[in-house]
Amino acid sequence: MFERKGWRLHEQVLLLRRLGELLEKGYSLLQALEFLQFQLSSQKQIQLQHIAEELKNGRSIHDAFHQLMFHPDILSYLFYAQRHGDISFALQQGSVLLHRKDKHQKDMMKVLRYPIFLSFFLLGILAVFNFVLLPQFETLYSSLRASSVSFTDHIMLLIRMLPYMIGGFFLCLVLGTCIYVFYIQKLPPVQRMNVMIRIPLIKTFLILTNSHYFSVQLSGLLQGGLSVLEALTLMVEQKHHPFFQCEATRIEELLIAGEQLDSIIMKSGYYERELSYVIAHGQANGNLATELGDYSELTIEKMEGKIQRILVIIQPLLFTCIGIIVVLMYLAMIMPMFQMMNSI
Repeated sequence: MFERKGWRLHEQVLLLRRLGELLEKGYSLLQALEFLQFQLSSQKQIQLQHIAEELKNGRSIHDAFHQLMFHPDILSYLFYAQRHGDISFALQQGSVLLHRKDKHQKDMMKVLRYPIFLSFFLLGILAVFNFVLLPQFETLYSSLRASSVSFTDHIMLLIRMLPYMIGGFFLCLVLGTCIYVFYIQKLPPVQRMNVMIRIPLIKTFLILTNSHYFSVQLSGLLQGGLSVLEALTLMVEQKHHPFFQCEATRIEELLIAGEQLDSIIMKSGYYERELSYVIAHGQANGNLATELGDYSELTIEKMEGKIQRILVIIQPLLFTCIGIIVVLMYLAMIMPMFQMMNSI
């Protein structure tokens, strides 16, 4: 089994995109893999050679890339593509989505990197101020019998409390991460989704992600000639998204019981309401596969718009908080001096 760290996200994107392009130009899968080997490091060449051998021995492309421990979204695309036959489209579409995910992660890190560095630097300054400078100021004022104004007292109290407030914030983050890793992540898929979907900001992105996944995969399977029930059966068989295994089973049972697909989606609470409207409209005019594909693109655009708005807000907000703390520290040093000068 290969190590996942051997293929970073952007490397997976590049390989899949090039592989999809070569397949579209008429290369066979084995020819495309052999061609791409020459552009990779020796370790990755060995891995692709092994994959090619596995394919020659009858392994599916999904199983082959599963050995490389590629991203679950890509593996699910390949799993479905094996059934509807368009491997080239699945590789290119999957690489586009993975590229967007990689870009969002890098954009987030780019926005947060400098403010996080400043925050830790500021914590160091606050520690020095609280444990070195502030006691000296207080000793000086006491020896000179200088009483500070009430506003200055409040500022100094706030400065003393800031390290605890910031530490409490980071403690909450660590605690939240531990709760997710050791409790929420171990819950059954549906129960985990029900917990996560109650968190306001996370709920927005989960609903968009669920809507996109369901619409894009169902669209591809319908375009491949499968019925809705056959497509849902495939979703049950895939192993990369456990929630959709359970969800596809639930939807399939309700469809067999006579309920309409758009009604099931509307009542579930896991998807955008617009998805149920798209399904109803697509079924009415016999163009469900195409409309689901178009809708999946809209969900991606909506998600990217929300991410960009959050990124635009986060950095100025962090800089503003840092600036306020710096000003408070400056006032805590300057205002008592003015008070002392006035008392002379």
